[in-house]
Amino acid sequence: MSTPESVRESRFDELIQDFYGQAVISEWSEFRNCGLSALCEWAGASGAVWITLSHSSVIGEFTEFPAELGISRSTVTKLTKSGDFVEKLLSPVPSELQSPKLADTVRVQVQRYSHRKTALDSVVLVYFRGNTQPPALLSRAVGHLVEAGSLSLHQYIQRDEWLLALGRSNRGTAAVIDSGGVIYAASKRFRELVAAEDGSPDFTELPFALPNLELDGTADFVLGPLHFRVSPLGGVFQMYARKPLPLDGLSPREQQIARALGNGKTFKSVARQYDIAVSTVANHASRIYRKLGIYRREDLVDLVRRPAANSSDAAPPTAAAR
Repeated sequence: MSTPESVRESRFDELIQDFYGQAVISEWSEFRNCGLSALCEWAGASGAVWITLSHSSVIGEFTEFPAELGISRSTVTKLTKSGDFVEKLLSPVPSELQSPKLADTVRVQVQRYSHRKTALDSVVLVYFRGNTQPPALLSRAVGHLVEAGSLSLHQYIQRDEWLLALGRSNRGTAAVIDSGGVIYAASKRFRELVAAEDGSPDFTELPFALPNLELDGTADFVLGPLHFRVSPLGGVFQMYARKPLPLDGLSPREQQIARALGNGKTFKSVARQYDIAVSTVANHASRIYRKLGIYRREDLVDLVRRPAANSSDAAPPTAAAR
């Protein structure tokens, strides 16, 4: 006769396959939710919480299943800083880790996992009701969950690399960081681009200080020869790095119009898109051509559609051109 534990053991390989299968097709935040859901279903658990953050940070990526459990992020964060534990079973559940949605929970298994080759830790809390005990394979399951999450994040940042390989213009090479510059994931090109200015590509945090980052805004800054853009991604940030491009010397509105014209739109369609007069588009186009030092529409198309190929040869606009 099968026991709940033997059933879980027989389904363990299926669970792991599900983790990695979902990791390659899901957005990172979506995978974290799906992964916790699959873990709870397999373990017979009533809910789970997963936080990932760096050793030096108090803000990271926080995921709950089911949603809005009401468990304090700061309380879970303290668990990542409290001693050098790998796993511990808390029974009864401490009041600060209780949730109204999990009122009949009697025990919570806390698993800590250090990410490989990073300065990151994940802590996963798995809640159990009644007589349900944590499965013997829970620690291994959590380890695979965290590694699959890392894979999902690397898939996310790799999209920009694929665009570059196809010769498409994009936002630059990508990384995911926290507010202190600790690396969650970084593409090979990103590491090489930063390392060209600051040494070895094997860094676990950025080799330069960041401006103050807010979770509700975007920051652009230039450091040496590199242009960076940082924007929120859940509880962390996505960062793009690239070398200066010819269009960087244009005003924001001129960049919009240059890209529209470079992508084949007419003056009339650009005027309609931005709700301005056709003559205004023509005046902008004249200034764009003068600043970029070009004379033909084909040259603008080339700059917009193949910016990386032209950036190294393009001279920055002169003060007179501005």
